[in-house]
Amino acid sequence: MNGTSINRRDFLRGNLQSKKNEQLLADSLAPYTKPLDKRTAAHLLRRLSFAPTQKQIELFIGKTAQEAVTILLGDPDNEYQPTTNPGWINSVTENPYGADIYTRLQIEGQWRSYHSDLQSWWIKLMIGENTPSVEKLVHFWSNHFTTEFSYDDAYIPPQILFRQLSMFRKHRLGNFKQFVEDVTLDTGMLIYLGGYLNTNRRPNENYARELMELYTTGIGHYTEGDVKEAARVLTGWKVARYNDEPARNGIYNSYFNPTDHDTEAKQFLGRSIPARDPAFNTEYLVKTEEIRQLLNILFDVRKVAISRFLSAKIYKYFFYSNPGYDATAFIQECGTYFVQQEFELYPLFHAMFSSEHFFSENIIGAQIKSPTELICGVSRILNKVVTQIPANLSAMDEILIDPPTVQGWEAHHRWITTKTFPNRVKFARDVITSFTDAELIAYVKSYPSYDDPIQLTKDIVELCFPVMPSQDLLQVYTKELLLQNQPDYEWAEMVKGTTAAARGIRALLNAIIKNPAFQLC
Repeated sequence: MNGTSINRRDFLRGNLQSKKNEQLLADSLAPYTKPLDKRTAAHLLRRLSFAPTQKQIELFIGKTAQEAVTILLGDPDNEYQPTTNPGWINSVTENPYGADIYTRLQIEGQWRSYHSDLQSWWIKLMIGENTPSVEKLVHFWSNHFTTEFSYDDAYIPPQILFRQLSMFRKHRLGNFKQFVEDVTLDTGMLIYLGGYLNTNRRPNENYARELMELYTTGIGHYTEGDVKEAARVLTGWKVARYNDEPARNGIYNSYFNPTDHDTEAKQFLGRSIPARDPAFNTEYLVKTEEIRQLLNILFDVRKVAISRFLSAKIYKYFFYSNPGYDATAFIQECGTYFVQQEFELYPLFHAMFSSEHFFSENIIGAQIKSPTELICGVSRILNKVVTQIPANLSAMDEILIDPPTVQGWEAHHRWITTKTFPNRVKFARDVITSFTDAELIAYVKSYPSYDDPIQLTKDIVELCFPVMPSQDLLQVYTKELLLQNQPDYEWAEMVKGTTAAARGIRALLNAIIKNPAFQLC
């Protein structure tokens, strides 16, 4: 990311109430037992979806955390695939890298257009979603199993990226080992990390390394020899990308080429994978007897490392990206529970999000929104359609399904820089500017408290900020901005009209989106 990173403490100083009598951070997975109130319901919704609406918060007030998380996670066996998809997802082209320059530029230009459309389609899906919260999980997995649309002067066709998102949707709460198996043979991943180039004559070790370093165990739990042996297991897989190339399993699917597979015995993490008789060197048998065995060994020998590594990744994305406290004990307990659940994701997510730790004061309002969360949040909070989605994402340094490196996006405090913060504010301000006076009046009338200026200000701020500002700042918001220095009793008449009340509403909203607290969730 370009621009100077802003220290979070400096960023927030003076804008929020100091927290008095902070509860101690819970170190265990013990369930949160208090009924959800407005603040805790909003906290859960902010972290497990893209932004809460008033109606959503009201629906969750009074529920237990376990009940609320069950609703938000939904049925783990239901894929919840979208019913309306982009029209280009099945279109095919010739290989642009074997064509003339004019044809290549034309095809690549079409891909860039499709990728832009894919980002807009996905953001609109996020904005329109209520419960269960599927797309937040898909967003997380997209940053865990990273794939870049543009890399090394080449592109991955967006048709393949669309299918990858569908795969993430399918496995979002399933068994993690099965998830990793499908990722291993995913067409986008095979292209991105060179798996389709991995042959018995010229092994490509990229995916074998990242399988362990970035996707399962983390650094320090494997040797260079393990990387080489894993790469040998993964030889022979190809991708059907173009209409002038083989597509044995259909276009945009992977397939196996037996002549490129290493049939000799392998040694991985101290265990053997037997040699293969050429007569049994088939796609089905190599997948079920070698790739699956590779993952069985990995998830058995390195079960503790995998469980803690993934628990830490979930913590960083959903809880706190850069905590100033030691969360090791909680993450280790999550890892132990994950192993006990045989790497089933649903129980892990359910336990983590309904834990006392998740509702600790140290967690609420501590995370900086990603650009995706900001754009979705502005649209949902203001109930306003947003435009120019790819351009706004890029201005905030997030291009969906095109991270800067194989490691994905950096910790969330890096979202705020001297370059991106003004762009974040500008985006929200532009949305507010697009309101007509009549639309602003209609917006505030969606709040039950619209005729009470003090309560109305508080309700809007509570929806926009995860932590309430000081009473002094609330009074400024009400008296000087919303009321435009008019007496409280004048508001009832002001809101019956248009111009004066709209001026106050616009001033209030512009002040809210400029407050650094608006960047938190």
